Amino acid sequence: MGTASVETVRGDARSADELPLLELLVEDFRTHERKWGSPGFWAVATHHAGERIDRLQAPLLRRPLAALHTLVSTAVDWVWGIHVPRSTKLGRRVHIWHFGSTLLRARSIGNDVHIRHDTTVGPVRSADNHEPEALPIIEDGVDLGSGTCIMGGVTVGQGAVVFANSVVLEPVPPGVTVFGVPARIIPRR
Repeated sequence: MGTASVETVRGDARSADELPLLELLVEDFRTHERKWGSPGFWAVATHHAGERIDRLQAPLLRRPLAALHTLVSTAVDWVWGIHVPRSTKLGRRVHIWHFGSTLLRARSIGNDVHIRHDTTVGPVRSADNHEPEALPIIEDGVDLGSGTCIMGGVTVGQGAVVFANSVVLEPVPPGVTVFGVPARIIPRR
């Protein structure tokens, strides 16, 4: 399950944007159990580095680094099947546990989120291509099971758990567990 209280325990409530890149990458490495070969580490670290490259003011430095980022992120996508577009705002300590068929096209993914393989987060295509795509928001401490699909402009609330193979098309309140197609809240006993 997600660990939404980790920030308060560590006493560090800074966002990923506020952290120095090296400190953020070290945190990503620790989150992925200090395994250099972890596909999840490479996906998250590459994404965080790409966000910083976009902010560089010097075009002579930004262009080659952006090309390198594109190469590495494409390799992560092709080799391990993890695609995190640059437009997705990614939080701290996001743990991608497994690789394969993982598309994370969200408006934002919060801190301390756990994601397993075959997860799809993205827009629902509409017939009217003139409207902007509605992208999901995954809040802090969410735990996404294998095969989860979260589609459209929905929010998965802080600390929620989405069981494996669930399809989320409606907002999920904070702290609940959902399961099914379409996902429904599992009552606590």
